[in-house]
Amino acid sequence: MTQRPQVAFRCRASRVFLAFLAVGWLIAAPATPSGFQVMTQGARATGMGLAFTGVADDPSAVFFNPAGMGFQEHFSIMIGGSVLGRKKADFEGADPFPGEGTSGSVQKQEFVIPLVYVVVPLTSELNFGLGVNSPYGLGLRWNDPENWAGRFISQNAVIKSLDINPVFSYKLFPELSIAAGADLRFSKVQLERNSNLGIVDPFGGEVQDLAHVKLNSSLTSNTGWGWNVGLMFKPIPEIGVGVAYRSKITVDYDGTAVFTQRFTGNPVIDGLVGQLLPQGEHPVATSVAFPASLNTGVGIELPAGFLLALEADWTEWSSFSALNIHFPDGVAPDLDRATLWKDSWAYRVGLEKKFASGWALRAGYYYDNTPQPEKDVGPILADNDRNVYSAGFGYNTPEWGIDVGGLYIRFKDRSVLTESTDNFFGRYSEDAWVGTASFRLSF
Repeated sequence: MTQRPQVAFRCRASRVFLAFLAVGWLIAAPATPSGFQVMTQGARATGMGLAFTGVADDPSAVFFNPAGMGFQEHFSIMIGGSVLGRKKADFEGADPFPGEGTSGSVQKQEFVIPLVYVVVPLTSELNFGLGVNSPYGLGLRWNDPENWAGRFISQNAVIKSLDINPVFSYKLFPELSIAAGADLRFSKVQLERNSNLGIVDPFGGEVQDLAHVKLNSSLTSNTGWGWNVGLMFKPIPEIGVGVAYRSKITVDYDGTAVFTQRFTGNPVIDGLVGQLLPQGEHPVATSVAFPASLNTGVGIELPAGFLLALEADWTEWSSFSALNIHFPDGVAPDLDRATLWKDSWAYRVGLEKKFASGWALRAGYYYDNTPQPEKDVGPILADNDRNVYSAGFGYNTPEWGIDVGGLYIRFKDRSVLTESTDNFFGRYSEDAWVGTASFRLSF
């Protein structure tokens, strides 16, 4: 009996720990780098390694560089989407925890990301554009979640987003177009994990899986506003120089957390957990700053129908520096968590060969640096630098066109062996793919 107060104390203290990790999901998924950032917002651009800022000559210019709309003279609409999937995503454990010989794998899920773009000429100099797309939207669900060694950190993490982006372009000179627009982002998350609450059973060692935590937030109530600008300069018709900037967007999340008890069969432990575990749904509030980005590129038309595109993209992940977590009903103390992301660069090259018949073949490559430091790598996200290879094709006439593009993403293996925020050590390996298709009509 003398040890029961110790159990109760640990259970009370663990409520803070549980709440911290639960809300950590709510803010970790949107704040990840390219693993959750989806740049494949046009099939032609995808086939060219996403080197499209200096080209931007179809309706997907609304996303890649809206100033490219200034050189488009017809009403156009483009619809399409991307399918994203993993070829593999594996984990091999290391000491001290979860230890050598442990392993895990991520389910091979596919995610569908839709896109719609419209370009409307208003005058000979002024164009209006509208984009509806999903620049953030992926997930990470671990196989065998009830036995997976990282189940106390994350079993499932999903984020979905929807952006509505109205924008105007204006042609200042025959060689120069500028653009500006607004960006309304809707976002939601669904996240799950188990918890052992940090309780030690006085009658037999460590007790595990005492609770399951599930977080949900709705798409319509979590919104944020941003803005974007672009510039396209064509000193001669064969060369385009493009710059596009998207501002930081802060999304305020209002979600709910549900704690479900897992019974052990030990009446003492089960009774304590039942008394102290939060019951029912509890509100959670926080804010996430999606980073600003600056894309610079050049498109060069070469002889024999070739188009060469070069690009460098910068993303301001260092703006994601701190998280303020609030429990409005006081079920747990408000908490903060510092993050250590750094700004990152991606370098891209794309090539297109056009044929007189209207067909085109495309290929590309880019190298993308991760902003995630090693100590932050874990079951919620294990990101790393990557080499990406692309290919695609299309058939286009002045009135209509269809394009298909694909990416193969080879992540470098990532090892966490010396320092871990989650105290979870091991090596992560991942390959992924993206397929994109779009259909255009112009009048």
